[in-house]
Amino acid sequence: MVDPEKTEWSNLDWKSYQKIVAGLHALGEDVDVEHEYDYPVHSGGTKEMDVVVWDRRGRYTVTTLIECKFHDEPIEQEVVDSLVGVLDNSDANKGVVVSKNGFQSGAKERAKGSGIELWTLRQIIPDIDLEDRIRRVNIDVTVNQPKFEVLDMDVRAVEEEQKGREINATFTPQNSMIYTLDREPTGETLLDRLNQRFNSVEEGEHTEEFEDSLLLIQGEFYQLVSVDYRVTYSSGTTEYTTDLLDDADLTLKDELGDTHEFVSLSEALRTFVEEVDDQE
Repeated sequence: MVDPEKTEWSNLDWKSYQKIVAGLHALGEDVDVEHEYDYPVHSGGTKEMDVVVWDRRGRYTVTTLIECKFHDEPIEQEVVDSLVGVLDNSDANKGVVVSKNGFQSGAKERAKGSGIELWTLRQIIPDIDLEDRIRRVNIDVTVNQPKFEVLDMDVRAVEEEQKGREINATFTPQNSMIYTLDREPTGETLLDRLNQRFNSVEEGEHTEEFEDSLLLIQGEFYQLVSVDYRVTYSSGTTEYTTDLLDDADLTLKDELGDTHEFVSLSEALRTFVEEVDDQE
C-alpha cells in the first residue's frame, strides 16, 4: 500500500511511478483509470498495460493505453514500436509512453508517425525547469480593518418597578436573544442584527431601530428601542508569499508538443489511493 505522505522522489520505485501516472489521470471528472490492467486484444487473450484510461468527458469514450518507463536512460524506439502493435491489435484509441528520463530521437520520430504521445515525468530541477518562470511571488495586501463601537442603547422598562434602575450588562451570543412582546424568542440575537449592519454600512455613526422587541437582561425583560453605534476603519498590511514548489515537485512535459505542467507527487498518489486503488 503506497503512503502518499511518506513517498518522495528519492525513494520512488517503478511501481510507485506507475501509480503516480495513474493518479494524475484520475484527477479529472468522468474518467475511469485502472492500474496494471489486462486489456483485450483482437488476436486473442489480453495484454497487461501499466495504466488504462477511459475518458467519458466527450460524446464518445476515448480509451488510452499508457506504458510507464522508470529507466535511467532515454527510452528507445522499440518501446514505441511495441505500443503501436498493441494499439493496432485492440480497440483502444490512443497510446502514451511516460518516461523518467526522456526519449531517444528514434522513439520521437516513430511516435510522430504513429500518433503515440510521449511524456517525460520527473522531479523538478529549479535551475533548469524554472529558469524562465516566476517561482516565488510576494504580495503586500492592504486591508481596512473595521471597528465597531456601541455608543448608546435605548432600553425601556416594561414593569413599574424597573423604572429608574441602572443596568450594567455585557452581551454575548448566548444572552442577547431578541424576544417578541409576547416574550417568545425570535431566533435572532442582538449581536446577529448588529453584525449584519456592521458588514454593510459605511464609516460613521448609525442608529439601528427595533420594533416590538424585548431583551432579557439579568432575568428581567426590557423593551429594546434602538442602538446607536459607530463604525471606523483602520488600515493594516498583510504580507502573502507563494512558492511554486510548495504545490508542485514534478514536471510533466509533452516531448512532441508545447505542453509543460508542474504537478504534485503527493496529490497524484492521494488520488490514486482514493480513485484507483479502491476499485482494484
